[in-house]
Amino acid sequence: MLLTKTLVKRIIPKATIIEAIDGKEAVAMFKEQKPQMILMDIQMPIMKGYEDTEKIRKINKDCIIIALTAGIITGEREICLSIGMNDYITKPINREILESTIIKWAKTIKK
Repeated sequence: MLLTKTLVKRIIPKATIIEAIDGKEAVAMFKEQKPQMILMDIQMPIMKGYEDTEKIRKINKDCIIIALTAGIITGEREICLSIGMNDYITKPINREILESTIIKWAKTIKK
């Protein structure tokens, strides 16, 4: 998480970063904070990123959700996209890929 936060701050210095320690907290924080973009770790304690995404999509269909995953499951990208995630990045995080993905989706956010 520290590496991802550091990279996001370099890519978008004025970004507000909200950090959840588990899936249950992630959904609660989403309801409270209403972020425009989420970097969703697939392997979180309590609730996995898949479950979180499905719950968030019931509340908001427009929030950008980008999966962050070790990518060890065959077909994981397709699973992520089919449940409502907008994009998919594998770990270890590559700065260029993270940057291009964030910028691509940031351009689609309605102000």
